Amino acid sequence: MHRQDIEEVVILERIELIARLGVCYESQARDKEVALIWISELAGEMKNNLSPENAAVIKQLATVS
Repeated sequence: MHRQDIEEVVILERIELIARLGVCYESQARDKEVALIWISELAGEMKNNLSPENAAVIKQLATVS
């Protein structure tokens, strides 16, 4: 695996963990809000790090709806 691939997997795992913790029945409204903010920041980080080729593929997939 390339370093960038490993970094992407780590970010996705962090997003998954935060999402699971944020929807836990014991979570307070503030916890859920913080989880959503963190997920948004991590997703934005991944989006900024996309290669031009991957960005083009994702853009194409978004228009297929």
